[in-house]
Amino acid sequence: MKRIKILIVLLLCSFVVVGQSNLFNKNQRKVFLDGESYYIHGDYLTAIKILQPLVTVDTSFKELSYILGDSYFQLKNYKAAESHLIEGIGFNNDANFLLAKVYLNDAQLEAAKIKIDDFDSSVDFQKTKIKASEVKQFKSYLKNAKKYLAKPEIVNISNLGRQINTENSEYVPLISSDEELLIFTSRRMHEGNQLDPFGQPFEDIYYSEKTEGKKNWSTAKLLNGEVNTPTNDACVGLSPDGYQLFVFRTNENLIGGDLYDSKKILGEWTIPVKMDDQINNDYSVEPSASISLYGDVFYFSSNREGGYGGFDIYRVVRLPNGDWSLPLNLGDKINTPFNDDAPYIHPNGKTLYFSSEGHSSMGGFDIFKSEKIDTSWSTPENLGHPTNTTKDDIFFTISANEQHGYYSSDKEGGFGGQDLYQIDYLEKRLRQSVIRGTVKNTFSQEFLNGDITMIDVETGDLVGVYVTNPEDSRFIFLVNPNVEYELIVEVDGYEEYSEIIQFSIEDLMETQRMVFYLTPTSD
Repeated sequence: MKRIKILIVLLLCSFVVVGQSNLFNKNQRKVFLDGESYYIHGDYLTAIKILQPLVTVDTSFKELSYILGDSYFQLKNYKAAESHLIEGIGFNNDANFLLAKVYLNDAQLEAAKIKIDDFDSSVDFQKTKIKASEVKQFKSYLKNAKKYLAKPEIVNISNLGRQINTENSEYVPLISSDEELLIFTSRRMHEGNQLDPFGQPFEDIYYSEKTEGKKNWSTAKLLNGEVNTPTNDACVGLSPDGYQLFVFRTNENLIGGDLYDSKKILGEWTIPVKMDDQINNDYSVEPSASISLYGDVFYFSSNREGGYGGFDIYRVVRLPNGDWSLPLNLGDKINTPFNDDAPYIHPNGKTLYFSSEGHSSMGGFDIFKSEKIDTSWSTPENLGHPTNTTKDDIFFTISANEQHGYYSSDKEGGFGGQDLYQIDYLEKRLRQSVIRGTVKNTFSQEFLNGDITMIDVETGDLVGVYVTNPEDSRFIFLVNPNVEYELIVEVDGYEEYSEIIQFSIEDLMETQRMVFYLTPTSD
């Protein structure tokens, strides 16, 4: 999701635009001042529209070049930003820092190093909005990028195709654990959609499905139900069974927003309900979320006060009365002084995937994973290249068997803007996978709802207790390869059913579905 930023940041810039071109006439000077005002207040698109025509009047006006370069940079139009920033160096040394970021984004490591050295050699931190910690972190990016780019992992990356992607942007792919449902956010025009203040179509939520036995995704459609509104609606989290969706909705001024919860009932998504105050905060933004397999732990990101810096990742747990607990910051093993965002908790409840601008990132956001150890977390591991690049890599999700990852990218060769891609990990060892189960009446084939208990046969340990979904009597459970489990299925009015199951690694490389048939009791 292209997270909405609060536009106050630029007002903290330490330099004030005061110069004027000697070649401007009175009217052009007024135009420049108007454009400057929009720039200072963070309306970069309007500033560009006003100021761009002035470039031909005075091609040597360094101040104008810097403003345009910075404006294009803030809008992530790095190609357009580059030429203006090169000219703007003579006005503000910050242009060197921005150029270093532009070159790193394009994996031009040597050019990026030259520019960060140019910036560092003449910087006065009393007169710049750039912090010394940012410069230090950027140099770390260069070091990490050199390391990871030199040793790429063997993977296969494929575009999800025209049935999903368009000339507009698609991002935040969410998948159900069985990889049969894909939900994502897109900025595409459709009947009734409008343009936002930046000239982009408002965000809406779309879905696609894989029918049984099919390998390709169906043509994407607007999510059914009452989830999408006239303004921005972005999906940020999906329950493993695909029946609970978490949505980020902007407020009326399009600056902040909150997390909402929608459930799939009788094939339709319900009107999203704003989540509790323990999660949403009036003075912060919560842009992403993930829920555990059992629905009892909820992870989310927030830039609320009291964190380590920028966005941090928090979690709440379900209390016995059904309410959420107070939020707990995941601590400095996960969170850094930079932005940490987009949590995704694996169905095993122990592996956390997230994106961070800190840790060992190779540029902007990189994707990391960490394992839960008692009440703490392991040191986050960078997923390496090509999962991570020198661009922002965020809102990544992975299949339950960890063989397929899904992400968005604006790489060359796509359909336009951000496209959705699938990564097939060819060297990753399969650890566990999700099985989809259904309970039916032996004679009538009627769907049944009940409880399922799973026990490790060798150890006798209770592995999990599951409840079928009232919608279709389905449930999902996690298994390790080559381990024997006993499944006990209980439904009121039916004989108890038990079965010993075991799957090989080869079995779990394919989608596995099981149907459990129960016989009514004689009385």
